Formats: sequence, structure tokens, C-alpha cells
Amino acid sequence: MGSTSLGAAEILRETIGKPLLPRERARYEQAVIDTRILLGEKDFAAAWAQGRTMTPAQALATQGQAMTPAESLPTLHARSPLTYPDGLTAREVEVLRLLAQGLTNAHIAERLVISPRTVNTHLTSIYNKIGISSRSSATRYTLEHHLL
Repeated sequence: MGSTSLGAAEILRETIGKPLLPRERARYEQAVIDTRILLGEKDFAAAWAQGRTMTPAQALATQGQAMTPAESLPTLHARSPLTYPDGLTAREVEVLRLLAQGLTNAHIAERLVISPRTVNTHLTSIYNKIGISSRSSATRYTLEHHLL
């Protein structure tokens, strides 16, 4: 599922008032992370926004089109897992990128569809792994390690 499809699915769920089921959330969140990493934040955001403007019929029509690299990610991911400095996970890097963009914990939680408490847990883990204790140090680390 590409980021356009993810955006279209999100707006459809909002429109009909049907949130993700708990058993679907982990797979969905991993698809979002993998797609963001593959496309980069700027391209991901553009495709996501485009998907949010689609009608349900348009979104369904795109399902028959050729797969994008993001949609073939399970195969790619199995062959070449991404690694990050200091043992950071893909989700921690995503949280770190959003923090470095100046987002609050609440905004990070909203963007990643997780709770603020989960964001705090990720930040605690990040801070411990990279040996820092502030948001400004985390931002500097993100820039120095070219994670943004």
C-alpha cells in the first residue's frame, strides 16, 4: 500500500467514523513507517495529502495500477533491512525526525497515530540509546547523523 492509498484510507475511515481495529494497527503503522522511510518525509507528505483528496472510487481505482516501490516493501525489507546509528529502531528514528521538525509530543502522537504516552516511551528509549537528555540535543543528533 503506497502513501497515496494510506492517505485515502485514512480519510475514508474518518468519513465513515470507523477507526482501525487494534489487530490492524501494528501492520498499518509499520506500513506507514516503511513508506515514509522509503519515500522521505517530503514525498510521503505530498502523496499522503493527495490520497486524502481522493474520493473512495478514485482510491479503489488506484488499487489496480502498477505497484510503487513502497508497495513492494515487504520483499525489499526482507532482503535489505535498514539500520540506524546507536541501535535506534525505525519507529524511534521516525519519532526523532518529527521531534527535530519542532513537533510537540502531542503532535508527534497525532501524526503517527499513537498515544502521547507511547511517544514519551520512545523518547526515553532514544535519549538512553544516544546518551542525551534534551530535545535540542536530539535535534542536533538528528542533523549530525543525517536522519532528517
